[in-house]
Amino acid sequence: MTIGRQSDFMSTNQAPKQTVLERLHKKSISAKDIASQYWCEKQMELNCIYGTKFTPAMNKGMAIHQVMQDQVYKALIVEPVSYADRMYKTAYENILTLSTLMEKGVSRELKVYGSFSGYNIVGQIDELRMVDGKVVIVENKTTSDPTRLNPAFTRPHIVQTMLYRRMLDELRKGAYGYQNLDVYYNLSEMQLSTQFIDGLKSIGVKEDMLSIRSIYAKMFERTMLMPELSDSLIIHYVSRNTDSQVADMAFKYDENALNHDIKHAMEYWTGQREAAPVVEEEKWKCKPCRFFGKECKVWWQK
Repeated sequence: MTIGRQSDFMSTNQAPKQTVLERLHKKSISAKDIASQYWCEKQMELNCIYGTKFTPAMNKGMAIHQVMQDQVYKALIVEPVSYADRMYKTAYENILTLSTLMEKGVSRELKVYGSFSGYNIVGQIDELRMVDGKVVIVENKTTSDPTRLNPAFTRPHIVQTMLYRRMLDELRKGAYGYQNLDVYYNLSEMQLSTQFIDGLKSIGVKEDMLSIRSIYAKMFERTMLMPELSDSLIIHYVSRNTDSQVADMAFKYDENALNHDIKHAMEYWTGQREAAPVVEEEKWKCKPCRFFGKECKVWWQK
């Protein structure tokens, strides 16, 4: 594989090269994208190019997440009409779930934002728990085979959970706030639809909270009031077949390890290297992959 830095421009009289984000039809990088690089970077890239195909296993996982969310708070009942409306809904529901953290000691489905190497990063934390006065991050994952919770299987989940710990801590400390998000989303220029505003008024939302700026300002303010984050992190594994818990994996936040992982991952997004396939020792991951033997033939044997 050839490793090298891509230039933004080929020459003064040629069209500029596409950035990696442009080539993958993305505006932001998700924490899940970065975590997926530690499963198979090539698969992550192909999913972005060809679109993610939702499998029964993924649908099952989404259903489990929805049930867990509904146990803590109910989503905003006003249906968004525009992109701005959907952005508002995200901030509104973040405020709801942050409130349940202090009232019930648990919150679920918290959208988080951050920035690495100048790129906007987004993610959604499955669960926060109050333990001994500190906030513990919990990621909920499903598995069809609890006997295969080996390092190759769990590493992407560890990377993702530590990413969330970093992003949430920067939000809590105010290192990333409204102005940062406004750069990427132009929040200040967004206008809610009249239909959505009428719906918000009907459920009692006050006049001074009927704008993108006001709801996000409140969201960031609430996040900064969050208690200290714990260095203890948990991955909660649930069986896809029975919906029952099969394992809890507890580990400590390791900033040095995360810095190394982020640096390596961002080398792909900044164009310094191509997407890497799995190593030979992990080619067992290839057989269930929908790109195996088609768009990707690295370990394909006819």
